Amino acid sequence: MDEQLVNRALLIFFGACVLGPLSGALLGWKKGFESGIALGCLVIGLTGLAMAGWVALQRQASIAGTEVVQGRLVEFVEETHKDAKGQRTTTVAPIVEYTAPDGQQRRVKGLGGSQRHAEVGEAVELRYRPADPSQAVVADFQNLWGAVLGLGIFGLFPTLFGLFFVGALRDGRRGPVSRVEATPAQQHRRTRLTVIANVVFLGGFVITFVGEDVARSLGAGFMTIGAGALLHFVAQSLPPAAAFQPRFILVMVGLGFGVFGASAWVLAG
Repeated sequence: MDEQLVNRALLIFFGACVLGPLSGALLGWKKGFESGIALGCLVIGLTGLAMAGWVALQRQASIAGTEVVQGRLVEFVEETHKDAKGQRTTTVAPIVEYTAPDGQQRRVKGLGGSQRHAEVGEAVELRYRPADPSQAVVADFQNLWGAVLGLGIFGLFPTLFGLFFVGALRDGRRGPVSRVEATPAQQHRRTRLTVIANVVFLGGFVITFVGEDVARSLGAGFMTIGAGALLHFVAQSLPPAAAFQPRFILVMVGLGFGVFGASAWVLAG
């Protein structure tokens, strides 16, 4: 369902992956390396985020016009994919059988890796279009929103790198900035928040190794580590704020751990 939409979004994103480095190289040749890197990353990243938003809006509208039906997991099939380097990856895709109101029995294949905790014979929820019951999709996060998540991740990190270099360029144009010493009260607030951030950050590593569900533990731990890094960013942003680049690295680390942790959590469901 909506495969053409996802393919179109991926095609546009891949086009940005070509246009970004080309435009960045041209600007870098004229304005300098950091300007080129910033432009190239922002072209790729913002395109990825835009495509993620576009697919999300279209997918939401598409889901609004579907009906829910209970199917039954009948088997898993192996799928082998080969990347550009020739390396093969094997995943297991679920096959779900369902009967729509027209009385015809059909089967639909989910994405590889989805429903991995389900057993053959278990009920699986599907969504289908009343006008065309053959167009059905397994109604879990990976099958409904996996493309949005993927585009969002591939868009987020180039955008962060681009913003990092934009900040570096801004600081370079402003020149040296005189350092303002923190007052005792300001230093106390920063120290207190830094201690809290350290506890959260280290707690994330502990959470990663506890719990029976490895994926859930990894997801919760990574999100907690990300929260700790973002708290460090807040602590370093208290007046007088630290330099932009070290602070923004904390944002990149925090969002990176947070996004991958949230992805592991929802995909484990």
